[in-house]
Order: sequence, then structure tokens, then C-alpha cells
Amino acid sequence: MRPEMIASLPIWLAGVLIAGVAVLGAALVEIVARRTIPLEMRQRHATVAAAMFNVIGTTYAVLLAFVAMLAWDGFNKAQAITDTEASLVQSAYQLIGGLGGPEMASMRQDIVAYARDVVGREWPAQARGEPVGEDEPNLAHLTQTALQLRPGTIAEGDLHRLLLGQITQLGSTRRERVFDARSSIPLILWFVLVAGGGISVAFGSFLGAPDLRMHLAMSSMLALSGALVLLAVVALSNPFRGDLRISPEPFERALAHMGR
Repeated sequence: MRPEMIASLPIWLAGVLIAGVAVLGAALVEIVARRTIPLEMRQRHATVAAAMFNVIGTTYAVLLAFVAMLAWDGFNKAQAITDTEASLVQSAYQLIGGLGGPEMASMRQDIVAYARDVVGREWPAQARGEPVGEDEPNLAHLTQTALQLRPGTIAEGDLHRLLLGQITQLGSTRRERVFDARSSIPLILWFVLVAGGGISVAFGSFLGAPDLRMHLAMSSMLALSGALVLLAVVALSNPFRGDLRISPEPFERALAHMGR
């Protein structure tokens, strides 16, 4: 199962799935180790195993923290891009009103249609993991109309330059959002995270605690702690999917403002 599929599940179901697999795997590894490696042998090598376990655990913890921060940074970046794009939509709408002329109504219709298309079509598509094209017809028509304008006064010329700058920046911000919706943490990194967690938990079975129930409890808690962090990484690395996905509220606010 790919991480994107897990991200599309309800957060509680994804948490139960990841935590359940981790705890069950930890318990099975310990039971198998008990049956294949004598307890007395593991206790004889417990000192060396503990030293190596500290190195392996520290290395995995650093990797897990790095990936978690990477996912958190990407989520915040996607949120900032969404806010910026919605702000540019509203700003362009206001600048169009200052230009006047027969093209004003058509251009305002284009910018409103663009915002509605983002909320009504693109956001649900991104939530389903479907690709969204980098080009948008309403924005393309708005750009073409703005390029054909010929301001009659110096003031209108200044507003025209500002409008062109806003539209250009809007197109760039849109492409960033579309790219962020498609990109995620590479599969090789997911493999390293899952395999590293499995190795860390499995290596703990070499320590050889005398009581099986106590060792199962400790191994389960270790696996559960890593699974919870992994769940956060899965949720944050897909900012436009799942229960924690970014909301289109900034565009809805912009549409409400333009409607007034």
C-alpha cells in the first residue's frame, strides 16, 4: 500500500492500521526470537547488544525526526502558497476595478470563475489524488485580455503594470500549488523509514528480557511510538489529501469578498 493511499483514509483508521501493524510485528518478532534463540544466549550478549541498540536507535530517531520536519515544512509551505494565491485573486479583482473600461466586467468574470473553479473542481480533484493541469482557461483568458489593454492615462498605465504583475505572480503561485499537490516524499525514503523501524524493533529482541510479557510490552511501546510519528509524516506529506488536508477557505473568503 502506497503512502498516498493511507493518507486518503480517515485519520483514525490510518492510525489504527499503522499502529496495529507495528505492534503486531513487534510481538511476532519477539515470539519468534524466543523460540529460535535461547534466552541464556541473548542474556550473555546483552551488554554488546544494548550498546549497538543505542547506536541503531539513535540513528533511526534522527532520520525519523528529519523526515517529520521535512513533511511539516512542506505542509506549511503548501498552506502559505494557498493563502498567497487566494490573496492574489482578490488583489487582481480590486485592480481590475480601478482600470474601468469595457473589458472590466469580462476580466472580473474571469477572476471570479477562476476562484470558483479552484474551489469547486480542483480542490476535490486534489483531495482524490487526481492530477490538475497547470493551465487554467479562465486565467489564460484573463491574461490574454490584460495583455491587450492599452491604458489611456499615466494612472491607468501604473494600474495596468500592477495588474500584469499580479496575474503573472498568480500563475506562478498556481503552478507551485499544483506541483505541491503532486509531489510527496520519495518511495525510497518511505522504505528506509519502515525498514529502519523494523530493524530497530527487531534488534531489541536480542536484549533478552527475562519476562516475555514485559518484553512484549516494551517492544510494543517502542513500535507504537515510531508508528505515531510515521502517521504524522504520512498525513503532513500529503497536504491536499486526508482529514488534515489544507482547506480552500482562503478562496472561499476571496469569493465572498468579491461577491460583496
